Amino acid sequence: MSPDSHMPHDLSHPHRLLPRVALSGFVALGLLTALAGCGDEESQSVSFAPSCPLTHIPPEAADYYQYEGKTFTFPHLVTRASILKLQGDCLAAGRKDLQTRIALRFVVSRGMAAHDGTVTLPWFIAVVHGDKIVNKHVFHHTFQFPANLSSYTTDTHVVTVDLPIPPKNTESDYRFEVGFQLTKDQLDYNETHLKKVDYQAY
Repeated sequence: MSPDSHMPHDLSHPHRLLPRVALSGFVALGLLTALAGCGDEESQSVSFAPSCPLTHIPPEAADYYQYEGKTFTFPHLVTRASILKLQGDCLAAGRKDLQTRIALRFVVSRGMAAHDGTVTLPWFIAVVHGDKIVNKHVFHHTFQFPANLSSYTTDTHVVTVDLPIPPKNTESDYRFEVGFQLTKDQLDYNETHLKKVDYQAY
């Protein structure tokens, strides 16, 4: 993904790793953009639900178009996907760490140029501290598109991010940028055809 004036200046580096990122098989919880604080008290060393970092989906990274070759026309469309929901929660991981769990829900359409049912959607989480991106990781959500459907809804695995900040019930200067990991051509296409996004935010 190339840098853009609407996005943090260093969002293009795909190999920056998040602190202690792990994939898990939890069922995705709740729909949020400011993620809800939750978690049972047995897993917490504090008695309140910690405040979660704000999470932002840049509009130009909310849609994914894959075309066959360099022809961006309907007959050459392989896959089109949009972010429908951002889901997650936060809980205390001791007194010095905040654990955030994030998952995305996509709606995916198969284009006329699709050759098989295997779809891989790259997406990223960038950790922003103030105005600086301190870490980033790119994930790949792969699934088999049902043969009898032209549109399909699918959820990613839950990604767990531990931030080295006390899980106090106060606002943090950390935030997350989340979206599809795009090539320069895909980003340029989205910016040219920018529309009202499909994802829900409350």
